[in-house]
Amino acid sequence: MLHDNLIRDLKVHSTWRLLGLSLITYGVYQAHYIVRQTRTMNTYLPGERKISMSFVMAILALSYITLGLFIGFWFVDEHHPIAVAGNFLDLVWALMVLFWGFYARNRINAHTAARRGEAHWFSGLWTLLFTPLYFNYKINVLSSGGDSQRIAA
Repeated sequence: MLHDNLIRDLKVHSTWRLLGLSLITYGVYQAHYIVRQTRTMNTYLPGERKISMSFVMAILALSYITLGLFIGFWFVDEHHPIAVAGNFLDLVWALMVLFWGFYARNRINAHTAARRGEAHWFSGLWTLLFTPLYFNYKINVLSSGGDSQRIAA
């Protein structure tokens, strides 16, 4: 099936690796992961359902900006404009990643014709709590044939 190819193509690596590299790089790796996954999804989606690459590239750019501000944060006091800007842009970045998670979730659920309660349904709650870690985890479970009823999260 076409959606089996999509799931297979979205599989990259373990969720632990994604978490570790994201922590080490202050989210920059996670942004690169989002870009890769979006490009892969967009090859399978019709034009009107594609996720905006401009939006995704903004996530990537913002991840590098927040990394730079994070480094600068170590050399200024907490009320310095660099610290304030860093805190604000961190929040904007986190919200954009969250929005991406729901965009991706909705596209995958629609593409696979998944319904709530089915094993291949991407949960809104887990997406909210662990974007994109949950997305990666769910892709790994589905690509390994784990779409049995035991994996309904």
